[in-house]
Amino acid sequence: MVPRHIPIIGRFDDGGGFGRLSAVVGILLVALFWLGLGMDSGLDRQFIPTGASHPMQNGRIGNMLLAAIVVLGVGGLTLLLIQAVYWQRRTAERLRLREAELIEQRNRLRRYVADLERIADVAAHDLQEPLRRMVAYSQLLASHDKAGCDAEVRDYVGHVIDGARRMRALVGGLREFVAVDSIPRTGEVSSAWVAMTIARQRLAEVLAEAGATLVVDPLPEVEADQASLIEIFVQLLDNAVRYRSPDRRPVIHVSVVREGDMARIKVCDNGQGIDPARMVRMFEIFYRPHGGGDRAAPGIGTGLAVVRRLVERLGGSVWADSENGAGSSFGFSLRLGAALLRQGENNRAA
Repeated sequence: MVPRHIPIIGRFDDGGGFGRLSAVVGILLVALFWLGLGMDSGLDRQFIPTGASHPMQNGRIGNMLLAAIVVLGVGGLTLLLIQAVYWQRRTAERLRLREAELIEQRNRLRRYVADLERIADVAAHDLQEPLRRMVAYSQLLASHDKAGCDAEVRDYVGHVIDGARRMRALVGGLREFVAVDSIPRTGEVSSAWVAMTIARQRLAEVLAEAGATLVVDPLPEVEADQASLIEIFVQLLDNAVRYRSPDRRPVIHVSVVREGDMARIKVCDNGQGIDPARMVRMFEIFYRPHGGGDRAAPGIGTGLAVVRRLVERLGGSVWADSENGAGSSFGFSLRLGAALLRQGENNRAA
């Protein structure tokens, strides 16, 4: 078990005693050296009584002062050396304990992540089957004898089916959220244009059903694996279609702006929009900014959270802007591919 505090090493934990003593010795050494350098025959005569006749007394006094300086100097240097060794040992001990704490915390975090992944995996497999049966038998019950079921019974069955489907979506979203950490970082460079094209194909039916218009500007190559990049675009496009405005045809615009070595890709829509006060929580898992019932908030609140984890795993960042009733913009930044960076450097050099 790693201790949560640093134990006291030696008698003085903060080295205050050694520090004060070293300061006194240093001041004394400076004074003595100043006196020694300023010593001359006139200064020597001040230390010899008037009328003294022995000429060797001048040299003896000077020798005594020099000896005192040497002794105090050696003593002071010794104390400074002892203090330096003490501080070095104390710092090494603290670093060792800190390293042990970090190793323990890292191992504990790995265990927590592994447990969470196992829980999500079990939930995704063991809970999906009962939910599928619930939906299937509820649908059979609703269609078995429509004449024998009144409107209230059919309404109850519809609630059961909707609840089961929503539970399946929640379990699937939780699994996607947890599974992000298990995706290895390969350092590969992928085309954002190709990823967007694939995401558009996957959501072709959803886009057609909503009558959405998708405008995509030319997108660059970025440092990201293609699977993660496709998932990011799928989640952002699905979010734009899901929260479209009922009063106008949905229009989605995907654009990019280069800032240094980063590509800032933005997905804008003309949908319902979000209250700016709620934007700070948009990338939290299971957060639904519109509130209310299922019709007001058809999502489950995992799509943007998955986007944030994917982008941060790739070394980028996410942001969001919105105006209530006028649409939203969700963006993310990723590092440009090495070829584009070299091209930019060449253009600047030219």
